[in-house]
Amino acid sequence: MATNLLELPDELIMSVLTWLPLSGLLNCCKVSRSMYRLATDPSLWQGLFVELKHSEGVPSPRLWCSSIVQKGKMFLYGGHTTQGMSNIISNVKSDLFEYDFAQKKWTEVEHQLGGKTEHKCVLYDGSLWFIGGYNGLDYTNDIYQYNPETKTSSLVEATGERFSPRSALTVVVWKDKLYTFGGWNGFSKAWYNDVHKFEFATKTWSKVSAKGTVPPQRTSHTAVVWKDKMYTFGGFSGEHYLNDLYEFDLETETWKDVTTQSTGERPEPRSRFCAAVHGDTMYILGGWNKVGYFADLYTYNFVTKVWSNLCKNGNSHFQIPSISQYSIAIHDEFLYLFGGFCSRKQECINTLYSYKLPSVKEPMQIEEEKELQPVIPLNYNLIDIPMNEASQ
Repeated sequence: MATNLLELPDELIMSVLTWLPLSGLLNCCKVSRSMYRLATDPSLWQGLFVELKHSEGVPSPRLWCSSIVQKGKMFLYGGHTTQGMSNIISNVKSDLFEYDFAQKKWTEVEHQLGGKTEHKCVLYDGSLWFIGGYNGLDYTNDIYQYNPETKTSSLVEATGERFSPRSALTVVVWKDKLYTFGGWNGFSKAWYNDVHKFEFATKTWSKVSAKGTVPPQRTSHTAVVWKDKMYTFGGFSGEHYLNDLYEFDLETETWKDVTTQSTGERPEPRSRFCAAVHGDTMYILGGWNKVGYFADLYTYNFVTKVWSNLCKNGNSHFQIPSISQYSIAIHDEFLYLFGGFCSRKQECINTLYSYKLPSVKEPMQIEEEKELQPVIPLNYNLIDIPMNEASQ
């Protein structure tokens, strides 16, 4: 039986609207005040994971690819698949894709990067920098640079003491430096907790003689930068899954265990997950440990030092993806997740999810944008839009 679309919950209508092209969404806003409200109220998008549908050019299913945003486009590189349900890497990807947010279109890009998985990618001075990882034959400690403007890629010739070959490390950029932490080498069965620094200007590596309380060794953890500090959370030590939080002062190169300084509900020990920072908040989704996979979303506020489980706070209207080994990126106050292993489907996927984040704009900027909102012409008929019944 056909139903009226506007009788559905707001968050479900928002999910339906994401299937429309921009022209279709604008037409809906013109003919219905309700549709206009739903499409222009950002708060209604919060707590909603939306699966973005694309018919052509979508990267194949994969684990542990990297994704990063530069000038309105997301670049996705590498990754791997496994032998059946095992954790054995069988196919290391060597493709590079560009996703245009405005056109919602995937395009494969030519390059000379080779193949990598469990590597990391950061953005500096308009270029993409790919660090470490496994290339299908060996663990690496090299850096490749890709310039989206010139569409050229090259192996970076560097000097100094770089980190030993490894994958599943973390990499962050602070000022004009790049920092690596942790990771592992599957051939030597070695896990690491060292920090190395790369100077972009001189292309020089050095090992950091870190002070303070150094974190235990780990792999498949996360690290993010907030202000002048790097925060690392979770991972696998080779013996235990972790849920500790450490702070690394990038000015003084000093570690500090801040696990017990936080309050709220801390995520359970886990690895194979990602994290991203938006404003003063770090977002952590899913992951895995020996017990199973997680379908949860946590936040950590750096100012209040409070953990929050968004699944339990009534902020999530829909089922949170139960995925691990995915990639993560932020663009225009949306979180984007791609690929990974989906525990519900029991397979590697190539789904692109988006998640609306709270606005971090200044109040004055928000008021200015409100003034610029278009007004629906009164000569349009305000109607409800029917939704066709699905076939049985």
